[in-house]
Amino acid sequence: MLEQELKDIWNNSSQSGQISIETKQLTEELNTKINSIQKKIRSRDIREISASIIGILLFGYLLFEIPFPITKVACGLAIAWFVFVIVKFRKSKLQNTKTDFSLTVSEQLNNQKTMMLQQSSLLDSTLYWYAIPPFIMNFIFILGLENPIDYNWNNNVAESLLPFTSNFKIITLIGLALFYAFTFWINKRALNKDVKPTIESIEKMQQQIENE
Repeated sequence: MLEQELKDIWNNSSQSGQISIETKQLTEELNTKINSIQKKIRSRDIREISASIIGILLFGYLLFEIPFPITKVACGLAIAWFVFVIVKFRKSKLQNTKTDFSLTVSEQLNNQKTMMLQQSSLLDSTLYWYAIPPFIMNFIFILGLENPIDYNWNNNVAESLLPFTSNFKIITLIGLALFYAFTFWINKRALNKDVKPTIESIEKMQQQIENE
């Protein structure tokens, strides 16, 4: 009986040691994957904030340069939206913290899961704050473009770039619709390809640690 008990203890300890090694390896692989995602997030946040600053400057100029009332309203909406985007991605940047290895593995996983859930919420809602609002703003902007002669306005550069004719307006709006649809698809793809699988991996790790 004693011999059998010793065998059982040895087998259990061997299994526990093997599980601990596997857990450590999986944790390291998960950390590598999360670090890669975090680098992408940091690059995206910097890119979007920079683009928004340029957008504010551009539409600020158009707000004072273009004489058409409806287009001026669209410029004001655009500036407000760009400020909102900066705040949104600034918050994302602050939430995207590096893993603190002084914490326990369980605490690290909890922090990583919280961060990934925040990114999941951000990406999952892009249709409502990143695609539809700027399309509506651009629609109003283009709709408000009138005949420059009626306002005695002359700007050769603006007249060559802005869609003043009906056909040009339709083509521009179709192009913008396709662009924002593509943007929405890209964000959904990132959500399903990177963020959701990472959350699932974290949850599996948490369950494995609880079972040890």
